[in-house]
Amino acid sequence: MAITIIVPYLTFTWIKQLSVMGFYIVLEQQAYERIIFWIAAFGLLISGCAFFNYSAPKQSIRRGIFALLQILLNSLYIWSYKFSGATEIVFSIIVGPSSGSIAINLQNMVMLYMGIYFLTIILKGYDLIDFTVNRDKIRLKRYSKKLDKEEKEK
Repeated sequence: MAITIIVPYLTFTWIKQLSVMGFYIVLEQQAYERIIFWIAAFGLLISGCAFFNYSAPKQSIRRGIFALLQILLNSLYIWSYKFSGATEIVFSIIVGPSSGSIAINLQNMVMLYMGIYFLTIILKGYDLIDFTVNRDKIRLKRYSKKLDKEEKEK
């Protein structure tokens, strides 16, 4: 939750209005609100999915499904930066009676992250298939560990 909601929220709140050497650099209110909405919406979805992912037993089909779903949501979260306007941030510069604007383009960084998430989706898909195919072996191994633990306690 801290990475998907709090850090981006604090970052965009911090850069909303900067003062650099007496120049005020201001992010438009509508753009700021749109960015914060998408960060909060996908951040809450990802946090909920992460809870179910990490509360599931290791090497279980449920964990595989939620891990794959979480990666897909993370991909949509990164992609939402493009639609919310966070990949091309336009600041207004106010200097006395005159003003101007500056734009920061982060589209290449988003595409790099999308490539990494594509490879992660392949990995999580393989894990899900592995957990499904080897379900009996995983259960037997988990059960034998549980029996060994009970025998040591006696």
